[in-house]
Amino acid sequence: MRELESHLEQYAENSPESLVFSGPKGGPLHRAGFRRSWWKPAVLAVGLSGLKFHELRHTFVALWIAAGANPKEVSVRAGHSSVAFTLDRYGHLYEDLQDEIPDRLDTLLSVQLASHTRPR
Repeated sequence: MRELESHLEQYAENSPESLVFSGPKGGPLHRAGFRRSWWKPAVLAVGLSGLKFHELRHTFVALWIAAGANPKEVSVRAGHSSVAFTLDRYGHLYEDLQDEIPDRLDTLLSVQLASHTRPR
């Protein structure tokens, strides 16, 4: 967030309608020009030839899931039409979290049992 704030202070006009990223003349970026002038040279420079811009979205959603976001949170933040779509598209990323469920249940039940067995 700090990086985005810094970028906006440096490059954007102080207006709610300001563009986060703009073209060379200050107007909106156009897909073809952006891809040719900025995206392709950048991915070639870092050795990621063939990386598509939309793949950044998938990576970010995967990072939300790895950080513990539940399917509803991911669905809302990603602008998906439904949680079902999110699970159809990214459900395989939640499979690793299945291993944690028994441990979390043990912790929850241990706390519950401890609170009910304390002497009064």
